[in-house]
Amino acid sequence: MLSPTWFSVWPNSIQVALQRSLSDHVPLVLFMDEENWGPRPLQMLKCWADFQGYADFVRNRWGSFVLNGWGNYVPKEKLKLIKGSLKECHQSDSQNMEGKLRVVKDRMTSLDSKGESSDLLQEEMEELHELSVSLHSLSRVQSSMCWQKARLTWFQHGDANSKFFHGVMSSRSRRNAIQLIQVNGAEVQVFSHFSSHFKVVHIERPGMEDMSFRRLSVMGSNNLIRPFSLEEVKQTVWDCDSFKSPGLDGISFGFIKQF
Repeated sequence: MLSPTWFSVWPNSIQVALQRSLSDHVPLVLFMDEENWGPRPLQMLKCWADFQGYADFVRNRWGSFVLNGWGNYVPKEKLKLIKGSLKECHQSDSQNMEGKLRVVKDRMTSLDSKGESSDLLQEEMEELHELSVSLHSLSRVQSSMCWQKARLTWFQHGDANSKFFHGVMSSRSRRNAIQLIQVNGAEVQVFSHFSSHFKVVHIERPGMEDMSFRRLSVMGSNNLIRPFSLEEVKQTVWDCDSFKSPGLDGISFGFIKQF
């Protein structure tokens, strides 16, 4: 059900059908080609550290990579390889949390209904206990993911208003997208707008020949070219927020601190 007006306003819109999970409905994603910036970089999630065997998994994978090269080349390439392993781990452990919670809740409801009419077997009692532990564990993981994606610090205190926080995350995504730029009421292209502001204009500029500036001392000048020590680099990294990434690769400071 489309109209000519739709195509005139959004001519490059694309609709994609995703894989269905437990539901018999297929989710659809509608987006505009101009806003498709390609695959997003890996985002390190705080909840990964709560998974059993996560630290051993990272250390074993890191040690399995055999590379030769100069100093910074080896860790840089190892970080690229470990990203692929972490993506696989993320897809198997922390994706589709809603579906995993639904499976646990449905099974607990089934056992509770059976327990109302008859006594549960010892195996079923043990299964119910394990399901309760899994429910609390999955709920903590889901809360941690929503807190990190929404970037609201007070969410960690337990307020799980999912509708509100999904709205916050969607609002942040919309604000980060540049729809268009208007100059004096007219729509202009981004490249043309900024190229006109930063192009070289041959005009007479004031000089600084007669101005006096404060100068650094000899010791201060030497400190500018002094090599960084290992303690200074480590202190700088440890002072940064663990959930921030220093580059586009998505590797967080927390990952660097831990491993």
